[in-house]
Amino acid sequence: MSKLKLTDVEWGEFFIGGSNGLFDITSTKSGIDKNKLNIDVGLIPYITRTDMQNGINMFITDKQNNRYNIDEGNVITIGLDTQTVFYQPTAFYTGQNIQVLRNKNLNKYTAMFIIPSIKIQMQKFNWGGNGATLGRLNRTRLVLPINSQGQPNWQFMEDYIKQEQKQQAQKIIDYYEHKLVELAADVIGLDKVEWKTFKLGDIFDLVTKSSKGLNHLEKNISDGISYVGATNRNNGVLDFVKREENLIYSGNAIAFIRNGEGSMGYSVYKKEDFIASQDITVGYNQYLNEYNAKFITTIADQVRGKYNFGYKRNQERLKRETLVLPSDEKGNPNFQYMSDFVKKLELDKVQEVLEYIYIYIRMMTILEEKVCEISWKDFWIEDVCEIKSGIRLTKANQEIGLRPFVGASDSDNGVTAFVSNKNKSLDANVLGVNYNGSVVENFYHPYEAIFSDDVKRLKWKDEIYGNKYTYLFLKQMILSQKIKYAYGYKFNGERMKRQKIMLPVTKTGLPDYDYMTSYMQKQELEQIFKILNYLNKENTHV
Repeated sequence: MSKLKLTDVEWGEFFIGGSNGLFDITSTKSGIDKNKLNIDVGLIPYITRTDMQNGINMFITDKQNNRYNIDEGNVITIGLDTQTVFYQPTAFYTGQNIQVLRNKNLNKYTAMFIIPSIKIQMQKFNWGGNGATLGRLNRTRLVLPINSQGQPNWQFMEDYIKQEQKQQAQKIIDYYEHKLVELAADVIGLDKVEWKTFKLGDIFDLVTKSSKGLNHLEKNISDGISYVGATNRNNGVLDFVKREENLIYSGNAIAFIRNGEGSMGYSVYKKEDFIASQDITVGYNQYLNEYNAKFITTIADQVRGKYNFGYKRNQERLKRETLVLPSDEKGNPNFQYMSDFVKKLELDKVQEVLEYIYIYIRMMTILEEKVCEISWKDFWIEDVCEIKSGIRLTKANQEIGLRPFVGASDSDNGVTAFVSNKNKSLDANVLGVNYNGSVVENFYHPYEAIFSDDVKRLKWKDEIYGNKYTYLFLKQMILSQKIKYAYGYKFNGERMKRQKIMLPVTKTGLPDYDYMTSYMQKQELEQIFKILNYLNKENTHV
């Protein structure tokens, strides 16, 4: 099916509600004040006017006072005063001042199409006398796709969102596939092998034959030989051409791309025989196979950023390129290790990778056995971390920019604005801990950011161990102390210094940063597995 575009359909105006409106708009059936709730934990969402978590404040039991009726799902909710708009797929209870929008054609896909338009219209309302009342909602117009009868084109809206979801899901899958391999490299033990720097010209016999441009060959031959040129797509193949024996390269080789906008610096493995353009140099090694070649091309592709049309990848520069590869006991590239590694992590089918990683994690008893074996010790935070203050920056003095400004928030990784301001709190690779506002909440910041005076910056005193995984471990240890602090009992600098946290330790009694890293990596792998499993199932059904 061809890609759906918003310009492919006609558009029309519709009132949101009223006698001729798009939706039947009513006040919520429940409207329970929070102090009247039976707050026993259950499965029913309690919707309020918050702008976070789909409006869900908590999950409660369905055993509520009989005077309150539960609202049916498959509706859109709008919070008065706050103008929050969300789709509710299942039955729910609400707080006060929630409007409910119903239409028999609504589903999660059409809702996702319509909600952004409603949110745009909600911007004209505000807290107080100009809130989103029933009358104002009924008179508000939306512009939507229409069919040949001038009615809302519900099918187009559904199909368009399904298309966009599938594309976004694939991007996420691609991201996590790469992330999976990066993490698996650590888990499987790439750090346990010896590494050495090799020149490309020392590893491969580099061959360049006479060539012909694609226009000088007979093209579009169904049973022809592949013609490899300056592209990193389709495994380098531009077309299939008639065989010319004097131009043919033998397969089981790596084609290094030396020219071409966007592809110079890439390399591709060619299992089959092929003909190549003049932009290609071909590398041979007797120990090469399709598995270790994938390992090598992944490493080799990292050089691509240094080449451009003013600095091309000529033959001499290609020979001098360096690759950092696993080496054997004789100091030669360890082709067998690279081959074994890629066989285990073959990415032709993501499910195979997922199953391998998941089985590997389950087989690794470290998550159970080492937790039992590891020793733990309590530390004052000041004994293991440097604690630095942020700097006050009022909203009035914030200048719009691209630098994250970290405030005392419990959402969006603590980032409350993006600014161009710069001050002495500028930092990166640090844990930002709230001592005010959302007390004790904390987030890891690998990027450069500036910090509010309500946020303390924590860094390990042993800075060489400061990485995403050790800081995420520290985050959880600090969060475990949250119950003792509140807005009236702040987590200020002095209390933070003297707060005790439990950490795993080595035999010498020092924090075991390696264990923290290993533990959090495995947690991440398990979560990636769940995400990919879910997305692959969703993409199959969309």
